[in-house]
Amino acid sequence: MTRKLFRPGEFGVRDLGGDHYQMNISLPKDDDGRLARECPDEACSPGYFKVTPGTGITDHQNQAFCPYCRSAAEPNDFGTKEQQRYAKDLVMREAQRNLNGVIKDTLGLGSNGRRKLGGGLISIEMSLKESPLPHVRRPFEDEVRRDVICPHCTLDQTVFGLAVWCADCGADIFLSHIDAEIAVTRQMLEDVQRRRELLGKRVAAKDLENCLEDGVSLFEAAMRALVRRGLKERGGSADDVERQMSKLGNAFQNIDRMRQQMADLFAVSVPDDGPWQILAAAFEKRHPIAHNLGVVDRKYIERAQAAERHGREVRITEADIEQMLLAISESISFAHSALFRLPERSTGALTCAHPLES
Repeated sequence: MTRKLFRPGEFGVRDLGGDHYQMNISLPKDDDGRLARECPDEACSPGYFKVTPGTGITDHQNQAFCPYCRSAAEPNDFGTKEQQRYAKDLVMREAQRNLNGVIKDTLGLGSNGRRKLGGGLISIEMSLKESPLPHVRRPFEDEVRRDVICPHCTLDQTVFGLAVWCADCGADIFLSHIDAEIAVTRQMLEDVQRRRELLGKRVAAKDLENCLEDGVSLFEAAMRALVRRGLKERGGSADDVERQMSKLGNAFQNIDRMRQQMADLFAVSVPDDGPWQILAAAFEKRHPIAHNLGVVDRKYIERAQAAERHGREVRITEADIEQMLLAISESISFAHSALFRLPERSTGALTCAHPLES
């Protein structure tokens, strides 16, 4: 046999001997230039994320991390199942391409794939009919749209939900995720005036209501993520943690209930002034927005001790939303620092005085 099954070519094939080969296959990126990654721990959920090659740690990276569970492994171990399927399909297509040449050499077929043996009354003709090479489908990629840049190693990564860890350096970047989410709401807020002029006051009012509801949702999701992590790090089993989280229900949609849960679960004392007071007022406004088309009812007046009149609509301004966003940043920073004792932006006096990163 004069021809190898794999020959040097576009995949940088190296013959290692003993019918072993090494190939370099470039994995396709998505339309934004990101590469899909997947946690090697199959129990991790969601486990799927993306990174932008060329950002983060670019030299001598021996270890990568899952942004959800912080499982550590070699970078190549984070390949997705779809990428593995794609690589195998490419190898099989390359093997089929070269196998035809191996058969021709073995049987002594000419360039036209034919050979005639004997002559006269008895002759045999052999021919090789080559099958079309199979199509190799690109890896299927999920759409992941929460982008964050690690402030420590500058990795540009995209995750589901609010992940905690940087996929390259393994640092805690939870607050960077919070900033990124707040920045999105702030962009929506900055567009309200243009939409008011273009589409009218009612649309602008709905935009502000949506911004307020987004803020409540962000705070609730962030607090649930912090509490779940806190319970796990304090030794709770996965089942126990999920049972406890189920008992909490929607406690984080109400600042008083949230304050009580932080005290009961972690002995953390949450202040009742500053940003917490701002959040309490904003969250009370969410009730008539979510359940009564924004119309003030007696329940809202009693709970919020508000001056609005019954039957009128809750009034929300751009300044209210901006104040709420600053309060969310400060309160989540406080809770994060209180639970995990890491040096964060908050220094104890929660004043909502500093601007957010954007």
